[in-house]
Amino acid sequence: MNHLPLVTQCVEGTIVAYATADLLKGVLVTGADCARIVESLLADGARLIGQGALTLRLGVALYDRPFVFVPHSVIDEAGRQFRGEVIFDWLRLAGYEMPRSEVFGLDARGREDQVFARDIDIESSPIVVGGPDEAAVFIARRIGEAALPPRFAQALVRLESAEPPAVRAAVELS
Repeated sequence: MNHLPLVTQCVEGTIVAYATADLLKGVLVTGADCARIVESLLADGARLIGQGALTLRLGVALYDRPFVFVPHSVIDEAGRQFRGEVIFDWLRLAGYEMPRSEVFGLDARGREDQVFARDIDIESSPIVVGGPDEAAVFIARRIGEAALPPRFAQALVRLESAEPPAVRAAVELS
């Protein structure tokens, strides 16, 4: 299937992640104090995922492993196709009504895959996904300012504290 590009956003910063029970959950750190904050999070056990010019992708949370999925198109139960950012509106409005609709995109390993709408945690989506294509990380929070489009800004909850224990707790609760 030929598909449109994924919904992406470029931003300067660093992604670090903490290993939770089943998933790496990340934090996007931006701004003038980025290096100091990242250093303290790494000392707290976070793992460096990426830094510099980062490409963030808008994705969805899945109920089961691998838990993150980056869609590019949907074919609903009536055979209609939806592509690009409108997918997220379609999921919110019709995902529960058409659970057998096919959602195409990239899995957490960066491979083309297909899931059904019923596999998507619509209430927790969209989410922001970052890191290498073959090892995507769910980015749950952000520290610092970044100019982001509305869907990305809503999905990336801003943390007021950059102290490692507070960051770790917030990421684990995501």
